[in-house]
Amino acid sequence: LPTNGFAHLRRQAAALDALRPRLDACCGHQAPLHCARHAWTSVLDGFCAEEFGVKTRQFHCCRKHGAQ
Repeated sequence: LPTNGFAHLRRQAAALDALRPRLDACCGHQAPLHCARHAWTSVLDGFCAEEFGVKTRQFHCCRKHGAQ
């Protein structure tokens, strides 16, 4: 990605990069679906915290809560 602009895409890519090793760890887990769900929500929470930390328009899913 270009060095200027596109910070939102860098944050999205970083979240996906953070998710990959967590999902890999879930493969050997007793409850892989529960593990994967926890990994996803944890990474998504971190992504949304970063999104709300900048003065740009936040990704649409960061405004949703709970099961949404």
